[in-house]
Amino acid sequence: MKKQLIAAAVAASMSAVAMADVSITGNANYEYFHKTDGGSAGDVTSNYGDTEVNLSIVGKTGDTSVVANLEFTGGSALDSSSLSVNRDGDGEVSGLDVEDLYITTKVGDVSIKAGDYASGTTALGGEIDNGSRSFNKVTLSTQVGPATVSYATASASAEDATFDNDGSSVSVSVPVAGMTLQVKDESDSYTIVGLKGESNGVNFRIENKDSDTANSDVLFYEIGTKLGDLDVSIAGLDADAHSLIKEDDSAIFAQEATGAYVDGVQQITIGTSIDGTALKLRAGSLKGIATKQDADFMRVEASRTLASGATLTVSYDDYDDKGVATSGTMYDTQLVEIDLAVKF
Repeated sequence: MKKQLIAAAVAASMSAVAMADVSITGNANYEYFHKTDGGSAGDVTSNYGDTEVNLSIVGKTGDTSVVANLEFTGGSALDSSSLSVNRDGDGEVSGLDVEDLYITTKVGDVSIKAGDYASGTTALGGEIDNGSRSFNKVTLSTQVGPATVSYATASASAEDATFDNDGSSVSVSVPVAGMTLQVKDESDSYTIVGLKGESNGVNFRIENKDSDTANSDVLFYEIGTKLGDLDVSIAGLDADAHSLIKEDDSAIFAQEATGAYVDGVQQITIGTSIDGTALKLRAGSLKGIATKQDADFMRVEASRTLASGATLTVSYDDYDDKGVATSGTMYDTQLVEIDLAVKF
C-alpha cells in the first residue's frame, strides 16, 4: 500500500512538471575585432574578442507570465569565485546583467506589467531615451474603443526604489488611416508625439520629444522605401543640446549620437541581398556641438545564414574621432568585426 501511495505521489509530481509552461530561449554571439586607431604618432593596431550569451526565461500560468532576461558577457568574471552582477542594465560589466525582470497579468480588461524592463528601441522614444528603460515600473493599460490607453509609474533610478510621482506618464496609441499615432506625456517633464506606418510604398517613423524645459527638445526620424532591389532609408536625431540623446545601443545607427560633444546624427542606409547574402551600407555624420567638428562614419556589412544554423556577419567601419575641436586635426579609425551568432 505504501509503495502504491509513493508511486501515485511521484506520478502526480511528474504530471505537474509536464504541465508547467516554462520556456527558455536565447541567442549567443562571438565577436572578433581588428582595430586601427589613427593619431599624430601613427596608427595603433589592436585585436580582441568578446562573448555574449542572452537567455530569456518565461514562465506562464493562465494570463500571467513571469519574464527574466539575462545577459552574460565576458569570461573573466566566470573564472572568479564570485560573479559580478549588474542589475541596472546601463553600461557593460563582465559577468551577469539582469536586463529585464517583470510580471505581466490581467485584472478584468486591464493589463498589468510590473518590474524592471526596457520598452525597446522600437517603442515610442526608444531611440532617444536608452530604450525607455525603467525600474520598479508598473504599467496599466486597456482598450478604449480603437485606442490603447496606459498609465505608468516607476522608481527614480535602479538604486532608488522610491516611486517618482513626478515621473508618472500617460500614453495613448491609436490607429489612424493605416498608421499609428502615439502620444506619451510625463507630467511637468515632456511630451512625445510619434507617427509611424506606411504610405504609397514609403515606411516612416517620426517622433518628437517636446520638453517642458527650454532648449531641450529632440527629433527622431526614419524614412525608407524600396528602389528596385535596393532598400533605401534615411534616419536622423536632432537635439537642442548634447546629453539629451541617451540611447547607446541603437538598432539603426552605425555610430551613437551620445557624448558631451554630439547633439545629433544623420545617416543613409542602402541594403540588398545577393545569392542569400544580405549586404548593407550605412554612411552618415555625427553632428558636433558649436566648438567641435562633425564626425563622418561609414559601415559596410555582409551577413549570411550558414548551413549549421548560425549567422556569420562581417563588417568594416571607418569613422572620425568624436569631439575634435574646430581647429583640431581629425583622425579616423578602421574597425573590422567578425560576428558569429546563433539563436535557440
